[in-house]
Amino acid sequence: MDSPAGQLQRAREQARGRLGDGYAQDLIDQDTLDERLEAVERAATVAEIDAIVADLRPVETTALVPASTAVAVSGPAARMRVLFSSIDRTGAWHVSPRTHVRVVFGNATIDLRQAVLPGGPIELDVHLVCGNLDLIIPPGWQLDNDCGALLGSVEQLSGPPPPGKPRQVLRLRGRVIFSSLTIHERLPGENAWGARKRRKREHKALAERSARALPAGDD
Repeated sequence: MDSPAGQLQRAREQARGRLGDGYAQDLIDQDTLDERLEAVERAATVAEIDAIVADLRPVETTALVPASTAVAVSGPAARMRVLFSSIDRTGAWHVSPRTHVRVVFGNATIDLRQAVLPGGPIELDVHLVCGNLDLIIPPGWQLDNDCGALLGSVEQLSGPPPPGKPRQVLRLRGRVIFSSLTIHERLPGENAWGARKRRKREHKALAERSARALPAGDD
């Protein structure tokens, strides 16, 4: 028989799943999701947790979402939804000026290195719940990252900014809840190991240029 602590932990996990499902199905909004997730973590009994999600019915199916239908464009904005599934957007795919990315209990990869870009800045509205998003961009972009995290992580793996005007502006907005968002900066065809070696060379070269630019000290 489970201990009371084990029952409470299992109830929390089930509640997170039901909240994630409700958010993915637009039964609750972002603010309600945040409030209820925090309430689930504060709850001291299984009964309290059950009351928080009593109005949300469990999802009856966990069928995968086909990648070909995961992106639907409505007006100027596109929507990418991943529920209990995974999706990869790579190669020469067309990027909308604004895209809503919602990943719930899934994984997504968005590779912008060879994508067909719109004129002007790109904005991604990111909402992750118990999921993972890998975002790959080429060097030389300006990244404005304003994503918040709740028991999640937001990590950016990039080298020093190159001189001159950025080639593209990418704005990130949204929240990362029990999830991870990793932003990779890589050249086309470059893997993680090659990117890591290149960033080390770039940081070393920047440090050497900075040292040469310093005035010589007095003997």
